[in-house]
Amino acid sequence: MIKHLKKTSLLLTSLLLLAGMSAPAHGATTLNKTQQAKVSAVFKAIASSNPDSISATRKNLSGSADLAVSMIQNYYSTEKYMRSISTVGRPLGTTPANAAAGTAKVTNGKVVLTTAAPGFSGTYSDFKFNKSGKITSWSITSTGGSKVNIASRVKSLPKVTWQYANDIKAVYWGKGVQMDSGTVYQDSLGQWIIQLSVTNVAGGNNTKSLISTTGKYQSPDKKLFSTTSTPEGCFETGQTVYFTSVVPTGAVILSGVKGLLEVPMSNGCAEDDSNRLEVTIKP
Repeated sequence: MIKHLKKTSLLLTSLLLLAGMSAPAHGATTLNKTQQAKVSAVFKAIASSNPDSISATRKNLSGSADLAVSMIQNYYSTEKYMRSISTVGRPLGTTPANAAAGTAKVTNGKVVLTTAAPGFSGTYSDFKFNKSGKITSWSITSTGGSKVNIASRVKSLPKVTWQYANDIKAVYWGKGVQMDSGTVYQDSLGQWIIQLSVTNVAGGNNTKSLISTTGKYQSPDKKLFSTTSTPEGCFETGQTVYFTSVVPTGAVILSGVKGLLEVPMSNGCAEDDSNRLEVTIKP
């Protein structure tokens, strides 16, 4: 059960962080041959839904663009991994096919992408490159959403002081879950995508299960939102999955201000979410 947060005075200027202010409407910028080739390689890999192909093409990325694509890679690698293990979390001894492919319609300076990874389907333009020629950012517009720049929308959650300063605090039976990285992203529709690395460290034959539809998020303003998440299923000790939670439009996530995310989990492989992993989100 989520605990109430203490009242927090939020400065107006804090709203600028990850506020996703819409970028001005501009036509797609024409790219040179090398730039266009890199854009095409990245988005065709994403559309393949193959996590290995996505990983390989990240050599063309840096900064916010790389962080965003890492979320897509993590989503597909976990989706594939969960299909490689049994309902009790044990390896099946087979390598499953990749998830169903999306689509990427690529023209000069513009990409229309469909993908199952939450928050990333839409029209991409305004590609930016660094001095090394790597893609660093872009704008995206999803159907029904605003045109936004990825650089103001994606951020790593703290890792260095993770366990000691409770930037993300895992509270679960026997401290059987470890989290050591995470990312927060606000999509073109204003939804928040929170992705966390979750490892079962319970030891022995202790399994943990993720459940997809009964999570919650409490904003710093104490408003409560129901979330949806992936994946679902049971995983054994030593196994790591990337948990992806979608928080609806209207929720507040601010730099340096705590919000609470409930990750629906259970001990063992039964779908019983009466015991939850409670996480403090503090970008």
